[in-house]
Amino acid sequence: EFSNNALARMLERGIQEDDVRAALDSPDHLGPGLEKWWHARRRLEARTLEVLFTRDLRHTVILTAYWQEPCA
Repeated sequence: EFSNNALARMLERGIQEDDVRAALDSPDHLGPGLEKWWHARRRLEARTLEVLFTRDLRHTVILTAYWQEPCA
């Protein structure tokens, strides 16, 4: 499930639902974030997608997604 915030940010940032699903299905990095959320990272072509989400046994909620900024 995508939160309203996630859908709005994805539209604003040009991120497709399929990209988010790919990051969750096969992340390059997966780890706990603060409190009860998780963080997934996946390299897609020349960019790296970051996805923040919550998950329990039956339900995953995407909180936000964004492209990682390249290091200067």
